Amino acid sequence: MTTALRPSREIDGKGRTVRELLAGRKYSIDYYQREYKWQRKQVAELIDDLAAKFLESHEKGNERSAVAEYGHYFLGSIIVSDKDGQKFIIDGQQRLTTLTLLLIFLHHKLADAEQKGQIADLIFSQKYGKRSFNLDIPERAACMEALYKGEDFDG
Repeated sequence: MTTALRPSREIDGKGRTVRELLAGRKYSIDYYQREYKWQRKQVAELIDDLAAKFLESHEKGNERSAVAEYGHYFLGSIIVSDKDGQKFIIDGQQRLTTLTLLLIFLHHKLADAEQKGQIADLIFSQKYGKRSFNLDIPERAACMEALYKGEDFDG
């Protein structure tokens, strides 16, 4: 009796920076995923965790380049599935959405055009002259666009 073997699915469990995770990559969510549910409490906890990790290494007077040597923050597992050439977030949607919202906020706060461009690369990318958000969720596109442009959203 022969048993058919299923092709194995590759699991890549390596750490990535936010830039490696977001720059030039598009993510969608599948129909069965819940909507964005984080409230102020969860967002504040993430910001507090990020700030605490940063401040563990930061010393007054450090050059900006010293940040590259600071300790890493483990954001948690982000599980993504490739289906028909598209990447779908299986786990980590709340964290990736919150990171994108934080990046939009930082983009508004920056005055330096080069820094704004570096942040913008993490928020959206362009293909054939058309810009779209890296977190490509059609139901959220109008809201994300309004936030990015600093406009009111009535949805």
